[in-house]
Amino acid sequence: MAEFKQKIKQFLDTKGTVKIPLIGSQDFWDNTRQINSVPKLETNSDNISEEKCDAEVILNIDQVYFNDCGFDYARFELEVINKLPETIDKKLTANDIRKLKAQHEIVKKQLLQLILENQAACDEELDKIEVLQIDLKSSLENCEHAKNRLKLAKRQITTAGLGLLGNCRKKSIIIDLLNSLNSIKVLLQTEKKLEELISKANYVKGIALLLECIQGASAFKQFTCIAALSLKLQDALIMTEEQLDIVLSNMCFNFDHEKYSAVQEAYRRLGKRRIAIDQLHMHYTSAVHTASFDTINLYVDVERVESEKKSFVHLCQCIPDEQLIPCLIALSKIFWNILQSYKKAADWHKEFIDVSPDIEDDIEEYVNQEYINKKFEVGPTRLWGDMITKISNLVFNSNMTHFKFDDFLQVLSILKKHIKIGEEFCDSKSEQLQNDTKNACIIYFHAYHKNSLDELAIFFENESWTLCPVKREFNLFQLQEFKSLKNYIQKTGKLTHSRNSSLDSSSISTSDYSIRPDKSPFDDDLNTTYSEDILDMEMEINSICSDDSNNSYEEVDNYSVPTENGDRPPLLTNTTLTVMRHCGKYLKICNVLKSISEDVVASLCQLFEYYLYSVHLLFTSDSIPPICGNFNSVKLQSVINRIHNTFVQCNIENENIEGSFVREPDAVHMLRLADANNLYGVSERVVAVESLVFLGEQFKLLLNYLNSLSTTDSGIYSLQQFYNQTVAVAVDLRKPVYGRVVCKAIDYNQVHSMMTKVNWEVKDIMCEHSRYVDYFLQELRAFFKSLKSSTSSIYLNEQILNAIWESIGVLVSSVFIEGFSSAKKCSNAGRALMQLDFTQFMSQIKSICAIGPLPYKDLVEVYIKAYYLPETSLETWTRDHQEYSHKQLLAVINCVCQNNKRLRQKLTNLLEDTIQR
Repeated sequence: MAEFKQKIKQFLDTKGTVKIPLIGSQDFWDNTRQINSVPKLETNSDNISEEKCDAEVILNIDQVYFNDCGFDYARFELEVINKLPETIDKKLTANDIRKLKAQHEIVKKQLLQLILENQAACDEELDKIEVLQIDLKSSLENCEHAKNRLKLAKRQITTAGLGLLGNCRKKSIIIDLLNSLNSIKVLLQTEKKLEELISKANYVKGIALLLECIQGASAFKQFTCIAALSLKLQDALIMTEEQLDIVLSNMCFNFDHEKYSAVQEAYRRLGKRRIAIDQLHMHYTSAVHTASFDTINLYVDVERVESEKKSFVHLCQCIPDEQLIPCLIALSKIFWNILQSYKKAADWHKEFIDVSPDIEDDIEEYVNQEYINKKFEVGPTRLWGDMITKISNLVFNSNMTHFKFDDFLQVLSILKKHIKIGEEFCDSKSEQLQNDTKNACIIYFHAYHKNSLDELAIFFENESWTLCPVKREFNLFQLQEFKSLKNYIQKTGKLTHSRNSSLDSSSISTSDYSIRPDKSPFDDDLNTTYSEDILDMEMEINSICSDDSNNSYEEVDNYSVPTENGDRPPLLTNTTLTVMRHCGKYLKICNVLKSISEDVVASLCQLFEYYLYSVHLLFTSDSIPPICGNFNSVKLQSVINRIHNTFVQCNIENENIEGSFVREPDAVHMLRLADANNLYGVSERVVAVESLVFLGEQFKLLLNYLNSLSTTDSGIYSLQQFYNQTVAVAVDLRKPVYGRVVCKAIDYNQVHSMMTKVNWEVKDIMCEHSRYVDYFLQELRAFFKSLKSSTSSIYLNEQILNAIWESIGVLVSSVFIEGFSSAKKCSNAGRALMQLDFTQFMSQIKSICAIGPLPYKDLVEVYIKAYYLPETSLETWTRDHQEYSHKQLLAVINCVCQNNKRLRQKLTNLLEDTIQR
């Protein structure tokens, strides 16, 4: 170090030559001169300018010259691109050499200047190095002293101390061996204890003991005897896991809270909680499939199943129709049991989270619980999907079109419960099941509705149209088919009345069903029958006794306006009851499956329309003379035409042209409509029409409920049209049906014949009325007498009598007007005679029936007064009174304009033009 320091000082102090690193080729630098002395400093201005020039030269030096020493400068100068042109120019080469020399000089000068500037710092560092050398020498001496002391201590340790340490080590080894032998002995004795714990289902302690033994065996694996024990413990662990899996599979059908807790704790100790949850869901899936096949095999027709193994769908097709419902109920109960077990398992895991508030502190346990939560979020939907698939395969692979209605309704009820269970179990809408159910229900219902209409046609053809004895307070809610719907229908009506608006169908639940964990919903009796007490067997006896006690009664009192008839039983037939029963069955379908309520309500309306059409067809088929006019109202005729064009089929030969059409009933030949002794079937006519009116009143009780079932604007509009037109027009059928009895029972032809023989050209005003008036009144008396005897078994209420009275008014006004119009000439006295005859008739008819004023009498009075009109007003009157026939108007014109031929011709032409238009 001293020599190195001396050499550095000599190098810095010398004023002689200093060698600079080579720049350029080696040959060139070999010939460079040495620098003997440092140039003297010049003035400041010269130094500044010289430094700037040197700096610029240094910046222009190529960077490659500042690389490592291994750089070949000469080769670089020769090989650089564009350094040597194709033709070598000596001047350019000389210039490059001078440039390189100048750069070398400047670099050498800068280097020497830097060495001189750092000479003082170098001296200072060398002094520090000298101090460090002294310290190192002192440390070396201390180390040699410590080494000598350690050698002394080593020589002083005795052989006896080392022997003591050896004995202590042997003692420790022997103690460890003894502990190992004791542990091995315990391991060999725990096998029987493990079997005992597993047999008692104490899986937690068994798993803990088994894991402890396995861990202990691994600690003594150096012993040969432990190898076989380790294998045996591993086999015991595998068998224990299999036993746990068996217990876990049993939880699918019979969940036990204590056993499940023990199994989960055992899996937790094994560190296989995720595997346990996966296995659990796999067992539930397997339970659904296994239970499905086992249940189906109990009900299949063995003769239809071939020997080889068949799929579930094929087995479902081999189930007899009569076994479908028992099989469906059995399968539903098993599925319900599985769902209840699954729900209890999910609840157990929720409780586990609640009782483990510090679970987030354990990362592994937290991850496991998150995995379990996700499994129980997805698992219910998958499990329910498997169940619904099995249910759909069972139900919809059967031909349910031949099922009885109650059986089909029972199937729908079961499917509805499944849909409800799906919503509560996993928030599933079971859309596929709903769609399949809806499609199957539509197919079945359309076939059932067609059969119902055909059945009604048979009823109409065989109906005796006699009174069905029911109780006074009877209504459709007393029928068995409406007992289960009564509360819903009445509740709907009350809510609608209180709101004074249409009720949304969603506001009234059509089912009070809710899932009960303690009882299966499929244990309920789905075919509940209700008692039905609607018949009044004493009614006929009382009626006969009443007739015997008062066999005849005064003409005036017989048909006076009756008081309240609330204590009288309604007039209806067996066919009416059948229609109402069909309505109850239809509404049961709506109650179970609201999605087809639009079709059901429309079909229910068709039942009433077909009843209306059939009664009209059967009891207005007998023709009436033109003098009686057309008793059908415009509204009634429009409804009848619409029903006929919509779904009633007239031609029996073309029965199969449209499945939606129903044939007309053909029972006119069975009715005694032409029997004068029975007053042309007046009793049957009254029962038929009033049963229709009663049916319309019962339909009005269903209005609010049917509105709640209509879910679309078009459905609500159609229902309103049905009630406003078809139901409302039922009462209009009284007039054409009763009017035919009136026209046939009263000999109006004789009255008209007698009126044509009356001399209306009398010159003196008559004091007595004509004879035809007495004859007409006699006919009316005879009619009411026959009406009383022919309807002795039924009660004619106010509406019936008013309808008959209105028909009489039509006939009376038509006969009088037609008779008056038959007069070719009429004098003023003759006109007075017309007025006298009609006035006398009206005064006498009140004594026959005091129901009320005779309807349409104004027509006769206006017609009689027309004979008194001046010729100037006749044209206006003729134009304003088109309710009269052409013949009747022409008769007035001829009588009034007897002496004015021109006016008569004018009014006649005007009348012809009006008729043509």
